Amino acid sequence: MAAGLGAEAAAHLMARRPRNFYAGLSFRPPEPVAAAARRALERRAQQPPSNRGMTPVGLARARQLLHRQELSPTTIDRMVSYFARHEVDKQGSSWETYGKGRQAWDGWGGDPGRRWASAVARRMDAAERNAQRATKQPRRR
Repeated sequence: MAAGLGAEAAAHLMARRPRNFYAGLSFRPPEPVAAAARRALERRAQQPPSNRGMTPVGLARARQLLHRQELSPTTIDRMVSYFARHEVDKQGSSWETYGKGRQAWDGWGGDPGRRWASAVARRMDAAERNAQRATKQPRRR
């Protein structure tokens, strides 16, 4: 298992198939996920530079989510991993005052993003298991 990740997040670090493999599965973030990203970017902009959270990757993710761009299967897995690593940020002293950790969490879609990414990852896993059973070939890594 990858260091510092839970079993669910570590399971998603394997290579995924192309998005078109997952027929019927939407990779477009739902509105509540976009709303969390919007809130993060707006609240971040109100902060002095020293209190602005989010890495360049986090800012890019927030913009993708805000514009509800279709994500790749690998990006969904990265979201699952992000949330697994950063759950502890909710215990931070600046969480309630919308500090850096809260800005970053919401930039990745917040609680709605966590639920959505986890659900999509589970459905991708199920599609891969079904395809593996049908072809009786080992899962691609």
